[in-house]
Amino acid sequence: MRLYPARVVRKLMLIRAPLFIKIMAPLILLIFLTVGISGYRVYQESTSRWQTEMDTRLARVANLVANTVDRERLRVIRQPTDIDGPAYQQIAGRLEQAVIAANVAWIGIYYREDDYFYYWVDYDYSGVGYPFFYATPAHFSAYADRQPQPVAYTDEFGSYYGFVAPIIINNDAGQEEVIGLVEALVDQEARTLLQQDTFSRILPIMLIGSLIVVVLSALITVVLFNQPLRRLQHGALALAQGRFGYTIKLSSRDELGDLAETFNQMSKQLKKLYQELAERERIQRELEIAQRVQLATFPAEIPQVPGMTIATYFRPHRETSGDFYDLLPLGDGQIGIVIGDVSGKSIPAAMVMVAAQSIIRAEAYNFDSPAQVLDKSNTILAHRIVPGMFAAVSYARFDLHKQELIWANAGHVYPFLLHRVPPADQSDYPHYLETAGFSLPMGMNDDIRYEDDGLTLSPGDMILFYTDGIIEAMNPNRQIYGFDRLENLVRSLPPDISPEDLIETVLADVIAFVQEAEQHDDMTMVAVKVGGKAA
Repeated sequence: MRLYPARVVRKLMLIRAPLFIKIMAPLILLIFLTVGISGYRVYQESTSRWQTEMDTRLARVANLVANTVDRERLRVIRQPTDIDGPAYQQIAGRLEQAVIAANVAWIGIYYREDDYFYYWVDYDYSGVGYPFFYATPAHFSAYADRQPQPVAYTDEFGSYYGFVAPIIINNDAGQEEVIGLVEALVDQEARTLLQQDTFSRILPIMLIGSLIVVVLSALITVVLFNQPLRRLQHGALALAQGRFGYTIKLSSRDELGDLAETFNQMSKQLKKLYQELAERERIQRELEIAQRVQLATFPAEIPQVPGMTIATYFRPHRETSGDFYDLLPLGDGQIGIVIGDVSGKSIPAAMVMVAAQSIIRAEAYNFDSPAQVLDKSNTILAHRIVPGMFAAVSYARFDLHKQELIWANAGHVYPFLLHRVPPADQSDYPHYLETAGFSLPMGMNDDIRYEDDGLTLSPGDMILFYTDGIIEAMNPNRQIYGFDRLENLVRSLPPDISPEDLIETVLADVIAFVQEAEQHDDMTMVAVKVGGKAA
Protein backbone atom coordinates (compact mmCIF):
# COMPACT_ATOMS: atom_id res chain seq x y z
CA MET A 1 0.00 0.00 0.00
CA ARG A 2 2.87 2.39 0.72
CA LEU A 3 4.14 1.95 -2.82
CA TYR A 4 0.80 2.69 -4.44
CA PRO A 5 1.26 6.47 -4.85
CA ALA A 6 4.72 5.93 -6.28
CA ARG A 7 3.32 3.45 -8.82
CA VAL A 8 0.66 5.93 -9.89
CA VAL A 9 3.26 8.62 -10.37
CA ARG A 10 5.43 6.29 -12.43
CA LYS A 11 2.47 5.39 -14.62
CA LEU A 12 1.64 9.05 -15.12
CA MET A 13 5.22 9.76 -16.07
CA LEU A 14 4.93 7.16 -18.85
CA ILE A 15 2.15 9.13 -20.54
CA ARG A 16 3.39 11.17 -23.52
CA ALA A 17 2.64 14.75 -22.52
CA PRO A 18 4.67 17.84 -21.68
CA LEU A 19 6.00 17.75 -18.14
CA PHE A 20 4.53 21.16 -17.20
CA ILE A 21 1.04 19.82 -18.04
CA LYS A 22 1.57 16.94 -15.61
CA ILE A 23 2.67 19.47 -13.01
CA MET A 24 0.01 22.10 -13.68
CA ALA A 25 -3.01 19.80 -13.85
CA PRO A 26 -3.06 18.86 -10.14
CA LEU A 27 -1.73 22.28 -9.14
CA ILE A 28 -4.56 24.15 -10.88
CA LEU A 29 -7.09 21.88 -9.20
CA LEU A 30 -5.50 22.55 -5.81
CA ILE A 31 -5.46 26.34 -6.38
CA PHE A 32 -9.12 26.57 -7.42
CA LEU A 33 -10.19 24.25 -4.63
CA THR A 34 -8.27 26.21 -2.01
CA VAL A 35 -9.45 29.61 -3.20
CA GLY A 36 -13.01 28.31 -3.47
CA ILE A 37 -12.93 26.93 0.07
CA SER A 38 -11.40 30.15 1.39
CA GLY A 39 -13.98 32.30 -0.36
CA TYR A 40 -16.76 30.05 0.81
CA ARG A 41 -15.55 30.31 4.42
CA VAL A 42 -15.54 34.11 4.21
CA TYR A 43 -18.97 34.06 2.58
CA GLN A 44 -20.35 31.54 5.08
CA GLU A 45 -18.95 33.38 8.13
CA SER A 46 -20.27 36.78 7.01
CA THR A 47 -23.75 35.59 6.10
CA SER A 48 -24.03 33.48 9.26
CA ARG A 49 -23.10 36.45 11.46
CA TRP A 50 -25.53 38.72 9.62
CA GLN A 51 -28.34 36.14 9.91
CA THR A 52 -27.73 35.76 13.65
CA GLU A 53 -27.85 39.52 14.15
CA MET A 54 -31.04 39.79 12.09
CA ASP A 55 -32.72 37.04 14.12
CA THR A 56 -31.68 38.76 17.35
CA ARG A 57 -32.94 42.13 16.14
CA LEU A 58 -36.30 40.74 15.01
CA ALA A 59 -36.80 38.81 18.25
CA ARG A 60 -35.87 41.83 20.36
CA VAL A 61 -38.17 44.25 18.59
CA ALA A 62 -41.09 41.78 18.69
CA ASN A 63 -40.56 41.18 22.43
CA LEU A 64 -40.09 44.89 23.11
CA VAL A 65 -43.35 45.84 21.39
CA ALA A 66 -45.20 42.94 23.08
CA ASN A 67 -43.95 44.01 26.51
CA THR A 68 -44.50 47.77 26.12
CA VAL A 69 -47.67 48.09 24.00
CA ASP A 70 -50.50 49.92 25.77
CA ARG A 71 -52.88 47.06 26.58
CA GLU A 72 -55.70 49.36 27.68
CA ARG A 73 -55.65 51.23 24.40
CA LEU A 74 -55.36 47.93 22.55
CA ARG A 75 -58.49 46.54 24.19
CA VAL A 76 -60.68 49.39 22.98
CA ILE A 77 -59.82 48.61 19.36
CA ARG A 78 -62.33 46.03 18.16
CA GLN A 79 -64.32 47.47 15.26
CA PRO A 80 -63.09 48.34 11.75
CA THR A 81 -64.08 51.96 12.41
CA ASP A 82 -61.64 52.09 15.34
CA ILE A 83 -58.82 52.50 12.81
CA ASP A 84 -59.56 56.25 12.85
CA GLY A 85 -59.62 56.44 16.63
CA PRO A 86 -56.89 57.88 18.86
CA ALA A 87 -56.05 54.50 20.37
CA TYR A 88 -55.29 52.97 16.97
CA GLN A 89 -53.38 56.10 15.86
CA GLN A 90 -51.24 56.07 19.01
CA ILE A 91 -50.33 52.39 18.81
CA ALA A 92 -49.79 52.50 15.04
CA GLY A 93 -47.51 55.49 15.52
CA ARG A 94 -45.44 53.58 18.08
CA LEU A 95 -45.23 50.63 15.69
CA GLU A 96 -44.02 52.95 12.93
CA GLN A 97 -41.33 54.30 15.23
CA ALA A 98 -40.28 50.73 16.03
CA VAL A 99 -40.12 49.89 12.29
CA ILE A 100 -37.81 52.86 11.67
CA ALA A 101 -35.65 52.32 14.75
CA ALA A 102 -35.21 48.57 14.19
CA ASN A 103 -34.90 48.88 10.38
CA VAL A 104 -37.44 46.14 9.68
CA ALA A 105 -40.08 45.90 6.95
CA TRP A 106 -43.28 45.54 8.97
CA ILE A 107 -44.60 45.28 12.54
CA GLY A 108 -48.19 44.40 13.36
CA ILE A 109 -50.43 42.93 16.06
CA TYR A 110 -52.94 40.09 15.59
CA TYR A 111 -55.67 38.78 17.83
CA ARG A 112 -57.07 35.25 17.75
CA GLU A 113 -60.63 33.99 17.68
CA ASP A 114 -61.10 30.22 17.58
CA ASP A 115 -58.63 28.87 15.01
CA TYR A 116 -58.12 32.09 13.09
CA PHE A 117 -55.99 35.18 13.49
CA TYR A 118 -57.14 38.69 12.60
CA TYR A 119 -55.34 41.99 12.06
CA TRP A 120 -55.57 44.18 15.15
CA VAL A 121 -53.13 47.09 14.72
CA ASP A 122 -50.22 47.52 12.31
CA TYR A 123 -48.05 50.39 11.26
CA ASP A 124 -49.43 50.64 7.71
CA TYR A 125 -53.12 50.56 8.75
CA SER A 126 -54.25 47.28 7.15
CA GLY A 127 -57.52 47.38 9.08
CA VAL A 128 -59.14 46.04 12.23
CA GLY A 129 -60.60 42.54 12.14
CA TYR A 130 -59.31 41.73 8.65
CA PRO A 131 -58.53 37.98 8.50
CA PHE A 132 -54.89 36.91 8.42
CA PHE A 133 -54.86 33.97 6.01
CA TYR A 134 -51.23 32.94 6.34
CA ALA A 135 -50.94 31.86 9.96
CA THR A 136 -48.31 29.12 10.38
CA PRO A 137 -47.90 26.49 13.09
CA ALA A 138 -45.35 28.86 14.64
CA HIS A 139 -48.08 31.47 15.15
CA PHE A 140 -50.25 28.99 17.02
CA SER A 141 -47.24 27.67 18.95
CA ALA A 142 -46.27 31.17 20.12
CA TYR A 143 -49.85 31.78 21.22
CA ALA A 144 -50.13 28.44 23.05
CA ASP A 145 -46.62 28.24 24.54
CA ARG A 146 -46.33 31.98 25.31
CA GLN A 147 -42.86 32.03 23.80
CA PRO A 148 -41.43 33.97 20.80
CA GLN A 149 -41.19 31.91 17.63
CA PRO A 150 -39.55 32.47 14.22
CA VAL A 151 -42.03 32.53 11.34
CA ALA A 152 -41.76 32.37 7.58
CA TYR A 153 -44.54 32.52 5.02
CA THR A 154 -45.47 33.75 1.56
CA ASP A 155 -48.49 35.84 0.60
CA GLU A 156 -49.59 37.54 -2.59
CA PHE A 157 -47.05 40.34 -2.08
CA GLY A 158 -43.93 38.29 -1.41
CA SER A 159 -42.05 36.08 1.02
CA TYR A 160 -41.37 37.16 4.60
CA TYR A 161 -39.34 36.07 7.57
CA GLY A 162 -39.53 37.28 11.15
CA PHE A 163 -40.52 36.62 14.76
CA VAL A 164 -43.79 36.61 16.66
CA ALA A 165 -44.05 37.36 20.39
CA PRO A 166 -47.15 36.94 22.60
CA ILE A 167 -48.81 39.86 24.37
CA ILE A 168 -49.47 38.52 27.89
CA ILE A 169 -51.72 40.00 30.57
CA ASN A 170 -52.95 38.91 33.97
CA ASN A 171 -56.69 38.22 33.79
CA ASP A 172 -59.23 38.74 36.55
CA ALA A 173 -58.31 35.39 38.07
CA GLY A 174 -54.67 36.47 38.37
CA GLN A 175 -53.54 34.05 35.68
CA GLU A 176 -51.48 34.90 32.63
CA GLU A 177 -53.42 35.14 29.42
CA VAL A 178 -52.31 35.75 25.82
CA ILE A 179 -54.45 38.40 24.10
CA GLY A 180 -52.52 38.78 20.86
CA LEU A 181 -49.30 38.35 18.90
CA VAL A 182 -46.75 40.95 17.79
CA GLU A 183 -45.10 40.11 14.49
CA ALA A 184 -41.89 41.77 13.19
CA LEU A 185 -40.92 40.94 9.59
CA VAL A 186 -38.29 41.50 6.94
CA ASP A 187 -38.52 40.62 3.26
CA GLN A 188 -36.81 37.41 2.26
CA GLU A 189 -34.91 39.53 -0.27
CA ALA A 190 -33.27 41.40 2.60
CA ARG A 191 -31.84 38.15 3.92
CA THR A 192 -30.01 37.51 0.66
CA LEU A 193 -28.81 41.07 0.10
CA LEU A 194 -25.56 40.67 2.06
CA GLN A 195 -24.97 37.24 0.54
CA GLN A 196 -25.09 38.73 -2.95
CA ASP A 197 -22.89 41.66 -1.98
CA THR A 198 -20.31 39.40 -0.32
CA PHE A 199 -20.28 37.02 -3.27
CA SER A 200 -19.84 39.88 -5.77
CA ARG A 201 -16.81 41.15 -3.79
CA ILE A 202 -15.15 37.77 -3.32
CA LEU A 203 -15.68 36.42 -6.84
CA PRO A 204 -13.39 38.92 -8.67
CA ILE A 205 -10.61 38.35 -6.15
CA MET A 206 -11.01 34.60 -6.52
CA LEU A 207 -11.02 34.74 -10.32
CA ILE A 208 -8.17 37.26 -10.67
CA GLY A 209 -6.04 35.62 -8.01
CA SER A 210 -6.62 32.17 -9.46
CA LEU A 211 -5.87 33.38 -12.99
CA ILE A 212 -2.61 35.03 -11.91
CA VAL A 213 -1.54 31.96 -9.99
CA VAL A 214 -2.32 29.66 -12.93
CA VAL A 215 -0.45 31.85 -15.43
CA LEU A 216 2.61 32.10 -13.23
CA SER A 217 2.50 28.42 -12.38
CA ALA A 218 2.67 27.58 -16.09
CA LEU A 219 6.18 29.05 -16.12
CA ILE A 220 7.49 26.81 -13.37
CA THR A 221 10.47 24.73 -14.37
CA VAL A 222 10.77 21.10 -13.41
CA VAL A 223 14.15 21.65 -11.76
CA LEU A 224 12.81 24.19 -9.20
CA PHE A 225 9.42 22.56 -8.72
CA ASN A 226 9.55 20.29 -5.68
CA GLN A 227 10.32 22.32 -2.52
CA PRO A 228 8.58 25.60 -3.51
CA LEU A 229 5.35 23.74 -4.35
CA ARG A 230 5.41 22.06 -0.96
CA ARG A 231 5.48 25.50 0.64
CA LEU A 232 2.72 26.67 -1.65
CA GLN A 233 0.62 23.69 -0.72
CA HIS A 234 1.18 24.39 2.97
CA GLY A 235 0.10 28.02 2.47
CA ALA A 236 -3.01 26.95 0.56
CA LEU A 237 -4.02 24.62 3.38
CA ALA A 238 -3.45 27.46 5.86
CA LEU A 239 -5.90 29.64 3.90
CA ALA A 240 -8.39 26.80 3.75
CA GLN A 241 -8.21 26.66 7.55
CA GLY A 242 -9.11 30.35 7.72
CA ARG A 243 -5.61 31.70 8.42
CA PHE A 244 -6.04 34.72 6.15
CA GLY A 245 -2.89 36.78 5.71
CA TYR A 246 -0.60 33.74 5.80
CA THR A 247 2.48 34.36 3.59
CA ILE A 248 5.02 32.09 1.95
CA LYS A 249 8.72 32.78 2.42
CA LEU A 250 10.40 31.97 -0.89
CA SER A 251 13.52 33.78 -2.07
CA SER A 252 13.90 32.24 -5.55
CA ARG A 253 14.03 34.86 -8.31
CA ASP A 254 12.03 33.01 -10.93
CA GLU A 255 8.48 32.04 -11.80
CA LEU A 256 8.03 30.21 -8.50
CA GLY A 257 9.08 33.34 -6.63
CA ASP A 258 6.49 35.30 -8.57
CA LEU A 259 3.89 32.67 -7.77
CA ALA A 260 4.69 32.89 -4.07
CA GLU A 261 4.41 36.70 -4.17
CA THR A 262 1.06 36.49 -5.95
CA PHE A 263 -0.18 34.00 -3.40
CA ASN A 264 0.89 36.35 -0.60
CA GLN A 265 -0.97 39.24 -2.22
CA MET A 266 -4.09 37.11 -2.59
CA SER A 267 -3.82 36.02 1.05
CA LYS A 268 -3.48 39.64 2.20
CA GLN A 269 -6.41 40.71 0.04
CA LEU A 270 -8.57 37.98 1.54
CA LYS A 271 -7.54 39.12 5.02
CA LYS A 272 -8.25 42.75 4.09
CA LEU A 273 -11.63 41.80 2.64
CA TYR A 274 -12.54 39.88 5.77
CA GLN A 275 -11.50 42.85 7.93
CA GLU A 276 -13.45 45.26 5.69
CA LEU A 277 -16.57 43.13 5.99
CA ALA A 278 -16.23 43.07 9.77
CA GLU A 279 -15.65 46.85 9.81
CA ARG A 280 -18.69 47.46 7.61
CA GLU A 281 -20.83 45.42 9.95
CA ARG A 282 -19.47 47.35 12.96
CA ILE A 283 -20.14 50.72 11.32
CA GLN A 284 -23.64 49.64 10.33
CA ARG A 285 -24.38 48.61 13.91
CA GLU A 286 -23.05 51.94 15.19
CA LEU A 287 -25.19 53.83 12.67
CA GLU A 288 -28.26 51.92 13.77
CA ILE A 289 -27.49 52.72 17.41
CA ALA A 290 -26.89 56.40 16.56
CA GLN A 291 -30.17 56.51 14.66
CA ARG A 292 -32.09 55.07 17.60
CA VAL A 293 -30.41 57.51 20.00
CA GLN A 294 -31.17 60.45 17.73
CA LEU A 295 -34.80 59.49 17.20
CA ALA A 296 -35.20 59.19 20.96
CA THR A 297 -34.47 62.94 21.26
CA PHE A 298 -37.44 63.83 19.06
CA PRO A 299 -40.88 64.37 20.67
CA ALA A 300 -42.47 60.99 21.28
CA GLU A 301 -45.89 62.52 20.64
CA ILE A 302 -47.38 65.89 19.75
CA PRO A 303 -48.32 67.86 22.89
CA GLN A 304 -52.04 68.24 23.46
CA VAL A 305 -52.59 72.01 23.48
CA PRO A 306 -56.19 73.31 23.55
CA GLY A 307 -56.73 75.89 20.84
CA MET A 308 -53.87 74.69 18.65
CA THR A 309 -53.35 72.04 15.97
CA ILE A 310 -49.83 70.80 15.25
CA ALA A 311 -48.57 68.46 12.54
CA THR A 312 -44.98 67.35 11.84
CA TYR A 313 -42.99 65.55 9.15
CA PHE A 314 -39.40 64.29 9.36
CA ARG A 315 -37.44 62.25 6.80
CA PRO A 316 -33.66 61.80 7.20
CA HIS A 317 -31.53 61.45 4.09
CA ARG A 318 -29.29 58.87 5.74
CA GLU A 319 -29.44 56.69 8.84
CA THR A 320 -28.72 59.80 10.92
CA SER A 321 -29.86 63.36 10.32
CA GLY A 322 -28.74 66.96 10.79
CA ASP A 323 -32.36 68.19 10.84
CA PHE A 324 -34.30 68.40 14.08
CA TYR A 325 -37.44 69.83 15.57
CA ASP A 326 -38.86 70.07 19.06
CA LEU A 327 -42.25 70.84 20.64
CA LEU A 328 -41.86 72.32 24.12
CA PRO A 329 -44.88 72.64 26.45
CA LEU A 330 -43.92 75.73 28.44
CA GLY A 331 -47.02 75.88 30.65
CA ASP A 332 -49.66 78.58 31.12
CA GLY A 333 -50.97 78.22 27.56
CA GLN A 334 -47.54 78.59 25.95
CA ILE A 335 -45.64 76.25 23.65
CA GLY A 336 -42.25 76.54 22.00
CA ILE A 337 -41.55 75.36 18.44
CA VAL A 338 -37.94 74.66 17.46
CA ILE A 339 -36.70 73.65 14.02
CA GLY A 340 -33.09 73.43 12.94
CA ASP A 341 -30.58 72.18 10.40
CA VAL A 342 -26.96 71.33 11.25
CA SER A 343 -24.23 71.67 8.64
CA GLY A 344 -22.63 68.47 7.41
CA LYS A 345 -23.91 64.91 7.17
CA SER A 346 -23.98 61.58 8.97
CA ILE A 347 -22.75 61.02 12.54
CA PRO A 348 -20.87 64.38 13.04
CA ALA A 349 -23.99 66.33 12.06
CA ALA A 350 -26.15 64.07 14.24
CA MET A 351 -23.90 64.67 17.26
CA VAL A 352 -24.07 68.45 16.83
CA MET A 353 -27.83 68.15 16.27
CA VAL A 354 -28.32 66.33 19.58
CA ALA A 355 -26.15 68.90 21.37
CA ALA A 356 -27.98 71.88 19.85
CA GLN A 357 -31.42 70.43 20.51
CA SER A 358 -30.55 69.57 24.13
CA ILE A 359 -29.11 73.02 24.85
CA ILE A 360 -32.06 74.88 23.31
CA ARG A 361 -34.54 72.66 25.15
CA ALA A 362 -32.84 73.44 28.46
CA GLU A 363 -32.57 77.18 27.85
CA ALA A 364 -36.19 77.46 26.66
CA TYR A 365 -37.30 76.81 30.22
CA ASN A 366 -34.90 79.45 31.59
CA PHE A 367 -35.86 82.42 29.39
CA ASP A 368 -39.15 83.72 28.00
CA SER A 369 -37.50 85.57 25.11
CA PRO A 370 -36.68 83.37 22.06
CA ALA A 371 -33.76 85.71 21.30
CA GLN A 372 -32.33 85.16 24.78
CA VAL A 373 -32.74 81.40 24.37
CA LEU A 374 -30.78 81.51 21.10
CA ASP A 375 -28.17 83.90 22.57
CA LYS A 376 -27.45 81.60 25.50
CA SER A 377 -27.56 78.44 23.37
CA ASN A 378 -25.19 79.99 20.81
CA THR A 379 -22.68 80.95 23.52
CA ILE A 380 -22.64 77.38 24.85
CA LEU A 381 -22.63 75.69 21.45
CA ALA A 382 -19.85 77.88 19.99
CA HIS A 383 -17.41 76.49 22.57
CA ARG A 384 -18.43 72.87 22.12
CA ILE A 385 -18.58 72.11 18.41
CA VAL A 386 -15.85 71.57 15.83
CA PRO A 387 -14.81 74.76 13.98
CA GLY A 388 -16.58 75.00 10.64
CA MET A 389 -19.80 73.38 11.85
CA PHE A 390 -22.90 75.36 12.79
CA ALA A 391 -26.62 75.02 13.40
CA ALA A 392 -29.29 77.10 11.65
CA VAL A 393 -32.26 77.38 14.05
CA SER A 394 -35.66 79.04 14.18
CA TYR A 395 -37.39 79.25 17.57
CA ALA A 396 -40.95 80.55 18.11
CA ARG A 397 -42.95 80.90 21.31
CA PHE A 398 -46.76 80.80 21.09
CA ASP A 399 -48.91 82.38 23.82
CA LEU A 400 -52.45 81.14 23.23
CA HIS A 401 -53.96 83.30 25.98
CA LYS A 402 -52.67 86.48 24.32
CA GLN A 403 -52.93 85.06 20.78
CA GLU A 404 -49.33 86.20 20.40
CA LEU A 405 -46.32 84.82 18.54
CA ILE A 406 -42.73 85.83 19.36
CA TRP A 407 -39.87 84.40 17.36
CA ALA A 408 -36.14 84.67 16.70
CA ASN A 409 -34.07 83.27 13.88
CA ALA A 410 -30.47 82.03 13.76
CA GLY A 411 -29.67 81.68 10.06
CA HIS A 412 -32.58 79.33 9.31
CA VAL A 413 -34.92 79.64 6.33
CA TYR A 414 -37.76 81.92 7.34
CA PRO A 415 -41.05 80.24 8.27
CA PHE A 416 -44.17 81.82 6.82
CA LEU A 417 -47.61 82.80 8.05
CA LEU A 418 -50.82 81.78 6.28
CA HIS A 419 -53.68 84.09 7.23
CA ARG A 420 -57.12 82.62 7.74
CA VAL A 421 -58.35 85.32 5.34
CA PRO A 422 -55.73 85.85 2.59
CA PRO A 423 -55.14 89.48 1.51
CA ALA A 424 -56.56 90.76 -1.75
CA ASP A 425 -53.04 91.43 -3.02
CA GLN A 426 -51.33 88.05 -2.81
CA SER A 427 -47.93 89.28 -3.95
CA ASP A 428 -46.94 89.39 -0.26
CA TYR A 429 -48.64 86.09 0.58
CA PRO A 430 -47.58 83.96 2.30
CA HIS A 431 -46.05 86.36 4.84
CA TYR A 432 -42.44 85.37 5.73
CA LEU A 433 -41.54 85.76 9.40
CA GLU A 434 -38.31 87.69 8.87
CA THR A 435 -36.21 89.02 11.75
CA ALA A 436 -34.29 92.20 12.42
CA GLY A 437 -30.63 92.29 13.34
CA PHE A 438 -28.17 89.42 12.94
CA SER A 439 -29.45 86.12 11.62
CA LEU A 440 -26.27 84.05 11.53
CA PRO A 441 -26.32 80.34 12.42
CA MET A 442 -25.46 79.25 15.94
CA GLY A 443 -21.94 78.07 16.72
CA MET A 444 -20.10 80.41 14.35
CA ASN A 445 -19.32 83.16 16.89
CA ASP A 446 -20.20 83.42 20.56
CA ASP A 447 -20.66 87.22 20.29
CA ILE A 448 -23.76 87.00 18.06
CA ARG A 449 -26.89 88.56 19.58
CA TYR A 450 -30.31 87.80 18.20
CA GLU A 451 -33.49 89.89 18.32
CA ASP A 452 -37.14 89.07 18.96
CA ASP A 453 -39.98 89.81 16.57
CA GLY A 454 -43.65 89.36 17.32
CA LEU A 455 -47.16 89.62 16.00
CA THR A 456 -50.74 88.98 17.07
CA LEU A 457 -52.43 85.92 15.61
CA SER A 458 -56.04 85.47 14.58
CA PRO A 459 -58.04 82.25 14.85
CA GLY A 460 -57.35 80.12 11.81
CA ASP A 461 -53.86 81.54 11.15
CA MET A 462 -51.20 78.92 10.42
CA ILE A 463 -47.40 78.98 10.46
CA LEU A 464 -45.26 76.54 8.46
CA PHE A 465 -41.70 75.86 9.63
CA TYR A 466 -39.48 73.90 7.20
CA THR A 467 -35.83 73.12 6.47
CA ASP A 468 -33.89 73.81 3.30
CA GLY A 469 -34.28 70.19 2.22
CA ILE A 470 -37.76 71.21 0.95
CA ILE A 471 -36.60 74.29 -0.96
CA GLU A 472 -33.44 72.68 -2.35
CA ALA A 473 -35.04 69.42 -3.50
CA MET A 474 -33.70 68.78 -7.01
CA ASN A 475 -35.29 67.11 -10.05
CA PRO A 476 -33.48 65.00 -12.71
CA ASN A 477 -32.65 68.22 -14.64
CA ARG A 478 -30.85 69.55 -11.54
CA GLN A 479 -33.45 72.25 -11.04
CA ILE A 480 -34.34 73.09 -7.42
CA TYR A 481 -37.86 73.24 -6.07
CA GLY A 482 -37.39 76.82 -4.84
CA PHE A 483 -39.37 79.41 -2.91
CA ASP A 484 -41.44 80.53 -5.91
CA ARG A 485 -42.90 77.08 -6.46
CA LEU A 486 -43.70 76.75 -2.75
CA GLU A 487 -45.35 80.18 -2.65
CA ASN A 488 -47.48 79.44 -5.72
CA LEU A 489 -48.57 76.14 -4.19
CA VAL A 490 -49.57 77.79 -0.90
CA ARG A 491 -51.55 80.50 -2.69
CA SER A 492 -53.60 77.81 -4.45
CA LEU A 493 -54.65 76.08 -1.23
CA PRO A 494 -57.96 76.68 0.57
CA PRO A 495 -57.65 79.01 3.60
CA ASP A 496 -59.15 76.45 5.99
CA ILE A 497 -56.65 73.69 5.15
CA SER A 498 -55.47 71.69 8.17
CA PRO A 499 -51.79 71.42 9.22
CA GLU A 500 -51.75 67.73 8.29
CA ASP A 501 -53.15 68.43 4.82
CA LEU A 502 -50.76 71.35 4.32
CA ILE A 503 -47.74 69.15 5.02
CA GLU A 504 -49.08 66.31 2.88
CA THR A 505 -49.78 68.69 0.00
CA VAL A 506 -46.31 70.28 0.13
CA LEU A 507 -44.65 66.88 0.38
CA ALA A 508 -46.68 65.49 -2.54
CA ASP A 509 -45.75 68.49 -4.69
CA VAL A 510 -42.05 68.11 -3.84
CA ILE A 511 -42.14 64.38 -4.66
CA ALA A 512 -43.89 65.06 -7.97
CA PHE A 513 -41.26 67.68 -8.78
CA VAL A 514 -38.15 65.60 -7.99
CA GLN A 515 -39.55 62.43 -9.64
CA GLU A 516 -36.92 59.69 -9.37
CA ALA A 517 -33.96 61.98 -8.66
CA GLU A 518 -31.91 61.08 -5.60
CA GLN A 519 -32.06 63.70 -2.85
CA HIS A 520 -29.11 64.77 -0.74
CA ASP A 521 -30.65 66.48 2.27
CA ASP A 522 -33.03 65.81 5.13
CA MET A 523 -36.61 67.11 4.99
CA THR A 524 -38.47 68.44 8.04
CA MET A 525 -41.72 70.40 8.42
CA VAL A 526 -43.79 71.60 11.37
CA ALA A 527 -47.21 73.23 10.79
CA VAL A 528 -49.02 75.02 13.61
CA LYS A 529 -52.60 76.31 13.35
CA VAL A 530 -54.21 78.56 15.93
CA GLY A 531 -57.84 78.10 16.90
CA GLY A 532 -58.20 74.34 16.44
CA LYS A 533 -58.18 71.31 18.69
CA ALA A 534 -54.83 69.76 19.53
CA ALA A 535 -53.85 66.97 17.14
